[in-house]
Amino acid sequence: MKGPAGGAMEELPDSILEAAAIWYARMREPEADAGRAAERRRDFEAWLAADPRHERALEETERLWGALEGPVAWALAAEARAGSRLQPAASPMGKSGPLRRRGAPRRAGWPLPMRVAAVAACLLLLVVAGGVWKDDIAVGLASDHASAVGERTPVTLSDGSRILLNTRSAIAVDFGTAARHVRLLRGEAWFEVASDGARPFTVETPQGTVRVTGTSFGVRRDEAATRVNLVEGGVALSLPGSLETLGLAPGQQAQLSAEGISDPSPFDRTAATAWLRGQLVFYDTPLAEVVASLNRYRPGRIVIVDEELHRLKVSGVFTTDDPDAALTVIAGTLPVSVTRLTRYLVLLR
Repeated sequence: MKGPAGGAMEELPDSILEAAAIWYARMREPEADAGRAAERRRDFEAWLAADPRHERALEETERLWGALEGPVAWALAAEARAGSRLQPAASPMGKSGPLRRRGAPRRAGWPLPMRVAAVAACLLLLVVAGGVWKDDIAVGLASDHASAVGERTPVTLSDGSRILLNTRSAIAVDFGTAARHVRLLRGEAWFEVASDGARPFTVETPQGTVRVTGTSFGVRRDEAATRVNLVEGGVALSLPGSLETLGLAPGQQAQLSAEGISDPSPFDRTAATAWLRGQLVFYDTPLAEVVASLNRYRPGRIVIVDEELHRLKVSGVFTTDDPDAALTVIAGTLPVSVTRLTRYLVLLR
């Protein structure tokens, strides 16, 4: 993709593309209460202005929505002929619809099942087809060891160090006579490093480097940050291109990101290491964070469609072998409805 000046345009992250698809669907839904409609529009405008990439993502969503509207309508019309009585409703937004100022053509409002189907199609195209397969190929070519979705894969290195890869994780290993180097290409790993004073052990992610001699610690790489939890020994954290380091003591954690290295803070060892035992532990955790964790352990995507649900709190212990069981508990204890469109796409509303 080319930018305005002919240079390569930055690829949009999955999280932004997903948010754009959800906002597009939300802004097309009717809202009977004028106050809530105005509040939703303000939230939408704030999201749009927060990052120039948001407008690009929205335009891509509009383009895909237009391409998908025909096939989705055809599929639902077939369902209607089989007994359903869905009828398109007139648009409640009139000529001042939320996206008209972008030049997108106005379309009639859709019944909820049709809107849900379109959201599903957009998300599947934008998130699954658009990025995941490319990431899998690139990581597969670069990695020495990897785990599939839902798997925990043990690795023993030539020096006796042991690594446990969490779900959908991958590493590349480079051992020499003077240093031991591991790149965390994706996901999360737990390290039990064999002591070797002559060969420092480093773990590298795009956000920075973890340097150790012999210790036990966990590293989780997300889209924008890397988190390090230290249980035993000592580690020194550094940012790319920097000689300055931050040391952690046992029981401390810190995060590396584009903003720098966070201050060390204590962490709950039971929760942080729960995945080593095949568990997920949440204590008053926002639903958005819970869903992000569940998405790592199952194929496809769980999507929170309603922004108001993000801050609902979840507590419980769940198994990583059956992440969908957590959805059953969430639906039974929170004001959340679960729509399973396929096993690969679940909407929370």
